[in-house]
Amino acid sequence: MWTRKAAIMLTSGISLILIGMMISHFQLMIIGLTFVAFLVINGWVSGHSDLEISRNISAQNVYKGDDILVEVKVTNNSFRRTQLLELFDNVPHEMKMRRGINQMRMNLGPGQSATMRYTVRCPLRGHYTVGPVSVRHRNSFNLFVNESKVDDRTHITVFPQVREVEEALLRSNVPKMYTGATTLKTPGQGMEFYSLREYLPGDAFRMINWKAFARTGELMVNEKTRDAVTDVFIILDIRDIARIGTVLKNPLEMGTVAAASIANYFIRRRDSVSIVTYGDRMNYLPPETGDKQYYKVLSMLAGVESKGSMPLQAVTNAMTSRISRGSPVFIISSLEGDGTTLPAIRSLAGKGHEVIVLSPSSIDLERLVSRIPRMSYEVLKLERQNRLTAISGYGAKVIDWMPDIELSQALLQVKTV
Repeated sequence: MWTRKAAIMLTSGISLILIGMMISHFQLMIIGLTFVAFLVINGWVSGHSDLEISRNISAQNVYKGDDILVEVKVTNNSFRRTQLLELFDNVPHEMKMRRGINQMRMNLGPGQSATMRYTVRCPLRGHYTVGPVSVRHRNSFNLFVNESKVDDRTHITVFPQVREVEEALLRSNVPKMYTGATTLKTPGQGMEFYSLREYLPGDAFRMINWKAFARTGELMVNEKTRDAVTDVFIILDIRDIARIGTVLKNPLEMGTVAAASIANYFIRRRDSVSIVTYGDRMNYLPPETGDKQYYKVLSMLAGVESKGSMPLQAVTNAMTSRISRGSPVFIISSLEGDGTTLPAIRSLAGKGHEVIVLSPSSIDLERLVSRIPRMSYEVLKLERQNRLTAISGYGAKVIDWMPDIELSQALLQVKTV
C-alpha cells in the first residue's frame, strides 16, 4: 500500500516527465524519471519479508481473576532487513492488560528474532480467543505500508472461581448422608485391596500381582473392594432473569461459583456429580466422578449465558427418570419469575430426595444497579421470604444468599421448618 508521501512523489515524477516532454526540457525529464525510479527501487527493497510468528501462553485453562503471561515471538527468515515492522496482538476486550503492552515496533535483520511479552488478567469467565496477529511493514522513507494478519489464534477457557466449602458443608444443616464414597466389602471397581484371584482372559495387565507370580508361578491379579458413591445433582438457573445486578455480581455469576465449588467438594469426596442448566433449553451433564468430570463441569459452567425462560418444573419432569432414588439435589436459583418453582420442589422432596435450595437474592442485587423505593423493596422482600418459607415447608433446605455474604458463610445459614 502506498502512503500519501509516495503518491505525491509519483504524481510529481510523472508531472515532471510530461512537462519536460512538452517543453523539450531534458533536465526535468531526468528529475521525473529519478522520482519514479526511486519509488520502484524503494518498493522492491521494502517488499514482504518472510516472517515466522508464534505465540506461547502460560496457561490455556485458568480461573476467573487469574493472570496469563503471553509471549509472541517473531523471526525474520528472509535474506533482507524488515525495515520498520509493527506487530499488534489482538486481545479480547474483556481481558485487562496488567503488565507490558500487546504491540511492538522493531527492525529485524536476516535471521533475527524479537519477543513481545505482556500479561493480561481474566476478570470474566468464558471462552476467549487471543489473535490473530496484525503485522504492518513500513519502509525507512515511509513511502510504502504493507498490512497483513497472521492467523495464529490461541483459545483460552476461563473457569468460574472455586471456593473452599468443605468446612461450611460439614458444619451446616446440609444432610451428611453423602459425605463421600464408602467402601463395600464386595469385589468391584475401587481403591482398596480385597483379595487375590487367578488371572482370567480379559483382566487388565496392570492388575497382575507379579510378586505372587514369582512366589507361586501362577498368574494372579489383585481384586479391589467396590466403592459405593452418591450421585449429586446440581440444577443451575441460567434464565434471562439471572443477569439482574452488575456484570460481576448477579445470580448467574454467583450461581456458577456455587455450582463449581459444590461440584469440586463432592468430586474430591469421590462422589458422582451431575450438572443441569436451564434457560432457553435444558443442558445435562450425566453424573460421573474424577478429574475428567471436574474438567467437564468447569468447562460447561465457563460457557453458560443467561437467556430464555424455561420453567423449573419442565426440568424436574425431564430429570425424574435420571435422578437416582434418594440422590441429593442442589437447586441454585433466584426463584423469581417462575410460578412452577413450588410444585417442582415439592415433587422432588416428595420422591425422597434431599433438596437444598441456594437462592441468590435478586431483589438485593437489583438494588445495586437501580433505585427501588423503600416501600416497594419491603413488599418484594416479604414476598420472597414467604416463598422461601413455603419451600422449606416441603422439607427442602433453603439458603437465602445475600450479595455481600461469601458462599461459605451462606451455606451455614440453612433454613428448615
